[in-house]
Amino acid sequence: MHLWKTALAVLAGGCISLISLTAAAQQVTWTAGFVNAVGSSYVDTVKTVPARIQAATNGRLKLELYDTLVAGPEQPAAVRDGRLDSSFAVSPWLSAEAPYMNFGHLPGLLTDVAVYHKMLDLLLREEMAKVWKSRYKSVQLMTGVFEEQCVISRTPIRAASDFHGKKVRVHNTEAAALMNKVGAAPTPVPFGEIVPALQRGIVDIVMTSVGTANGFGFHTVAKHVGLWKIGTVVPWSLVVNETVWEKLPADLKPLVLAEFRKIENEHFARHDSFNVENIENFKKNGMTVYVAPPEERAKVFAKQNVDAVFENWYSLNDRAGTDGRGLVKKIEALKSKM
Repeated sequence: MHLWKTALAVLAGGCISLISLTAAAQQVTWTAGFVNAVGSSYVDTVKTVPARIQAATNGRLKLELYDTLVAGPEQPAAVRDGRLDSSFAVSPWLSAEAPYMNFGHLPGLLTDVAVYHKMLDLLLREEMAKVWKSRYKSVQLMTGVFEEQCVISRTPIRAASDFHGKKVRVHNTEAAALMNKVGAAPTPVPFGEIVPALQRGIVDIVMTSVGTANGFGFHTVAKHVGLWKIGTVVPWSLVVNETVWEKLPADLKPLVLAEFRKIENEHFARHDSFNVENIENFKKNGMTVYVAPPEERAKVFAKQNVDAVFENWYSLNDRAGTDGRGLVKKIEALKSKM
């Protein structure tokens, strides 16, 4: 009897070990790069993802977030090359290689994030996915947008003419083209240096999102915030190397996709309230918030200025081999039906 019990115990232990080994073999870990834009809705969303995905997959998929492993502008290429498994990639940095992705920056094309959200499944998700696949050998699992864009300055920017002669830190090629047309001088500044750049006068104006402006503590160096509706839709996407995605167990893929869609929808649902919270925080921190009136915005977005931005974007797409004009026509046609 004693020998029989011993044999059963050994057998049971072996089974448990086998089950444990099988479970361990099924666990997958992805490295995930992101940009630490403190205070932004982007970071707020990104930070929730590892726990959400781990819970949705019963611990079988783990995402490890890294903001310094690969610099933000280099992350899409790192995913393509296999140096990162995935990235919460920020679209403005793709202007040189994939300008097609920056349609959201085109002045007047998409001016409402809710409309953009509706367009994702109707058109834009597939258009972005094609570029991620062809240029970066990646699969797009989720997308989002930064919150409302603003300009931060040490002296007030109350009229379109106030941009003239100012050095402006912009974060995308389209905003740079627009600033050129109003007589400003777009000035590149590394992301982590934007606050001291404004404080030291390296730039006169910083263009960023309202959440990032609060997160980086701009109120300590400047007191003026302007809401000019420049760059309404500034997208980002979670992309994973296509080989890494293919290796994920087949039964996990629908769970992962479903959870990412939930996270995405929650991100968009919070967009408006996030903007309101951060604009109120500006005021609490002693900043003056100026909402540019329609007549002054109309001067910034005058036809000759807007046309120049579009033509520059079309040229970038022509050189990259993508049909920018065709995409704009598709977006305009879809807008007319909504």
